[in-house]
Amino acid sequence: MDCPTCGTPLRTEQGVRQHHTKVHGDPLPNRTCTGCDVEFYDPKARREFCDDCNPNAGEHNGNYRDAKETTECRQCGSEFDYYPSDKDGVYCPDCVAAADEFLGTPSYEINEAPRITRECDYCEAELVVLQSERDRGQGRFCSCDCLYSWMSEELGPGVDPNVYSGRWREARRKTLERDDHACQNCGSARDELGQEPDVHHLTPVREFDDPQDSHVLSNLVSLCRSCHMKVERGTVVLSDET
Repeated sequence: MDCPTCGTPLRTEQGVRQHHTKVHGDPLPNRTCTGCDVEFYDPKARREFCDDCNPNAGEHNGNYRDAKETTECRQCGSEFDYYPSDKDGVYCPDCVAAADEFLGTPSYEINEAPRITRECDYCEAELVVLQSERDRGQGRFCSCDCLYSWMSEELGPGVDPNVYSGRWREARRKTLERDDHACQNCGSARDELGQEPDVHHLTPVREFDDPQDSHVLSNLVSLCRSCHMKVERGTVVLSDET
């Protein structure tokens, strides 16, 4: 495939896109507007309409300018302003901040849900998380600061953390199934690990013009947490057969 601007031949469409963004400073269109058939670029590759046709843009958007509405809080009865959307305003900001006081004790506290002690994936400090959270791949970080620091290193500066949406969940599920829920470096299986292995990007997300293009099976591999960290640090190099 050739670059439409300078004619440089490249092997893949992805290569053309990355080349055009880096060399010419302008990403190529990746969406076609449903309303007018004009091609446009969307960083998340999810939008259906261009800016001119978007029915939720401008004055049609509930958050447009001074579009706030006033309602009464169901908890304390005070009036508060909110932006209309598909849901009506229910609780005022003060009641939301004090939600634990009137919503009661969370069910996992009442039922004494199983918990485990583990290390934060970023700073390695000990933290206690619900076993159910860990089974779902959550409860990895001890604080938002550690999460954001990890994202900055993993994704690169300026990359939207929401790239772990869209195709990601389905791609992660298929990768784990393909790899029999086992680390492809050391062979440790899910039952032995006590949780699902991580799913690692062979080519980092930050190197893709469209981050969603990184979530493909050929670019994903299952690794246990230990092997994943070693690969990220460069102390372990995966073989071509992995």
